[in-house]
Amino acid sequence: MELLMSDIADERVTRRVCARRVLQEAFAGENETSWLSQVIDDKHSAVFIPLVGRAVSRACAYERGGVLSTYVIALSKYRKFMQSNDFNFVSSLCELINIRPHVFGEALERFPELRRLCITEVKHAIVDAITPNRAAATSSTVHENEKKKNVTIIVKTQEYMLPSNLLGAFIVIMSNWQKGDTTEESEEDNIMALLRLLMTGEKDSVLATAMRNGKRAVSAEEWVLLATSNSDAIAKQAALSVPDVFLPRLLLCCGMPKTSLFTMLERLSKLGASVSDPSKLYNELISTSAVSEWGLQKGTLITIKKRLHGRIASYLRIFSNEMVDYAHDECAFVTWLASEVSTSTSKKSASTSGFRNQIMNIINPSASSCFDEGSFVDFEEEEMDLSTDERMVIDDGESKGPEMCPTNGMLTEEFVISSPTELLHESLEQFKNDAILRKKEFDASALVRTLMNSYESSNCDHSLGRLILKFVPHLSQFCCDDNLWQTTFISAAGKSIDEQYLLSLVSGCVVHWSDEAIAACQKWILTQDELKNALSMKLMFRFLVASSKQDSIHYFQSNYKCESNFVCVRSERNAESTMKMVCKYLELTTDKSSGTSSENRNDVPDWLLLTCIVAKSHQQCIVAMILRTIDSNSSCAPAMHSILLRLYLMFPTTLQWNESKVRNYLIKSVKRHTKTSLRWRCPLDSQVFEMLSNLGTSPHPRLLQYATDFSNVHAPIVIRHMHALHERLVTDGLGQDCTRTGRVGTRLPAVIAQNGDRVVKVSISRWGFSYNESIWSSILDFMTALPAELLFTCGIDTGALLVLEDYLKLFFVHVMELGSEECIAQLRPKYVALVKSFRACNSVEFQKWSQTNLDGFGTVQTLLLSKVGNFNS
Repeated sequence: MELLMSDIADERVTRRVCARRVLQEAFAGENETSWLSQVIDDKHSAVFIPLVGRAVSRACAYERGGVLSTYVIALSKYRKFMQSNDFNFVSSLCELINIRPHVFGEALERFPELRRLCITEVKHAIVDAITPNRAAATSSTVHENEKKKNVTIIVKTQEYMLPSNLLGAFIVIMSNWQKGDTTEESEEDNIMALLRLLMTGEKDSVLATAMRNGKRAVSAEEWVLLATSNSDAIAKQAALSVPDVFLPRLLLCCGMPKTSLFTMLERLSKLGASVSDPSKLYNELISTSAVSEWGLQKGTLITIKKRLHGRIASYLRIFSNEMVDYAHDECAFVTWLASEVSTSTSKKSASTSGFRNQIMNIINPSASSCFDEGSFVDFEEEEMDLSTDERMVIDDGESKGPEMCPTNGMLTEEFVISSPTELLHESLEQFKNDAILRKKEFDASALVRTLMNSYESSNCDHSLGRLILKFVPHLSQFCCDDNLWQTTFISAAGKSIDEQYLLSLVSGCVVHWSDEAIAACQKWILTQDELKNALSMKLMFRFLVASSKQDSIHYFQSNYKCESNFVCVRSERNAESTMKMVCKYLELTTDKSSGTSSENRNDVPDWLLLTCIVAKSHQQCIVAMILRTIDSNSSCAPAMHSILLRLYLMFPTTLQWNESKVRNYLIKSVKRHTKTSLRWRCPLDSQVFEMLSNLGTSPHPRLLQYATDFSNVHAPIVIRHMHALHERLVTDGLGQDCTRTGRVGTRLPAVIAQNGDRVVKVSISRWGFSYNESIWSSILDFMTALPAELLFTCGIDTGALLVLEDYLKLFFVHVMELGSEECIAQLRPKYVALVKSFRACNSVEFQKWSQTNLDGFGTVQTLLLSKVGNFNS
């Protein structure tokens, strides 16, 4: 049990998974974690529970999801059995939540039972900490070093000590909690009780005044978590409770709920109204000393003001529907911030101002009068990354803001080429934001065409290329139509643009387009019958493969079928259209493309992967088309042989080769691609290798019959593993087989040797002096049953000749060295028949092989014609 528990708490995930499975079998559990509850009822529970508790506690630092939830719940049940072991469940739980806040946040959202447990435990711990009698008892048992880490809070003028891990757990839970279908009434009551205890909605609330070692106990980052909580009620309470100095910092964060935003802006307005000089107050809130508590990277104050104003402007545009009543009362802070930014912006050079004016006129000539031009200085000067983990959360509702400019106001090619990169980035960012907010369709194909032309005219400038790869997939999702697809797949392919760049662009479109747009584009691709541009077809293949969700050629399983929403497999007609496109592409690229691309094991071209995807669902249709293409002697016929063999190796149980036409073409395909196909995977490879290994270890009539029957059905696959038979014969000839049953021949007598002061007995082994006759005989029978047309053509490259040479060497040893022909009397007639079959089937290769010189034995021809082979020519 100790070994298993050490694996349960191991850093390596494989060790932990294996240990859970062993425990599942040992306790006959339904799943990998059910053993946790059964340990309590075990007769050895008194010994097991402390071991399990310690190991599971450590394992929680590595696990996530369902396993983590189960472990925590199990530990809560174990605590009554582990009180004597100084196990503090709540302290351990809070420490885990603080160490892995993101992992616990995800688990709390997915698993209601874990969420309710954590909320209940944290609430009880906080209540105990601020209950006078219990708090005094706890404080007397706390070590002096731990007291320094505790947080001092003031509740009703009374000072209490709160463990810092407990406060951190409270913040993580509150920032991730959200009322939903699985929320119980008691759970919501506990959340509201915690709010009333620590966040009363006042700037001097318990949480705002909490101190640790003379500093604020709740950092700006933790207030950001609370202000962006999933629950609007918690977010609003955080906006009301946050200290004044952190208000501007919270307005910089992404994903702010509208209630929090309006609450903080209202607080700032009231702060300004409460003093005679609001400007001085606001400057103090964004002073160097105040910003130093925000926990941000360094940056100038004017940069912070610009970003802050840009973020607020974006929020106000997003929440424009909800600010009807709010707009009547101007926010003094926003007005002051706009004046500060405007003053700084006016100092820019004339050329930069001209570019900015041109951008603003193009993007939004009818901008809202609520803000001047400077109010749209959004996220400028990229030297400062305010929050690397934040992402913009945009309201799904349709905005009623300013309308998008007409299509004749689109960016021009001259403007794109001449604009500085940062200004072009800003204009494209504004295009994207306006498209998302207004859900207004625009001519995305024209924009894509302009960007592509500009990229080509700029000699494929890398900075412009990066902008195109970033924004075109986003912008094109709002206007997916024939014009856009024509521009992306056909027009762009006709330009002198790098192929890998276009492939990356197409892959990016698949990521950002909706399912409906992807399906419509797939249908459009299948209608492009007159394409003659190979690069256009290659881009289409990349789009189809990327949108099929087929990640690798090795992903196919016996029960796998592509999702029915993939257009290419939805009907047999679509499958035929896909295969016709593949054939046309191969005809266009037969002389240009390298012949090795389709022969790789892993990095296969998109057209081949697409063929395999379609063939899985429409195998008969695809195979029939391949055979017709081969019959037509088309320029792509050689590639069809490779595809046919690849499909057979991928789906050997469904693509049977017993049909005469399929069999004949498969044999030709195997002959053409024997060496390269050895690198390809086949789901039956392990089964065949095991079968041949067993045949050479413990031969049995039934096993031999099974191997023979299997080879009749899957001969091309068996031929791939002839080298395994050679290795088995060589090993057996060395006499290393531990079994003595069935061995014939002789063993050299042992000799006495002197090793220093010791006399040792040495056994001498010579290859071939002793062998297992049943193994050698079974392998001959098995090879005789294989089709000679494959064995002596394709098998030459897979080790069949090595097997034949092994028998010649064995015969030489017993005839020429031991003089015991009777030992090989049973093998030689079978061998002679097999060699004659070789000569009759492939005389050319037989003549080449007969001239082969076997080191120490002579040539093959000499051995065959002598009494060793007893082969009458």
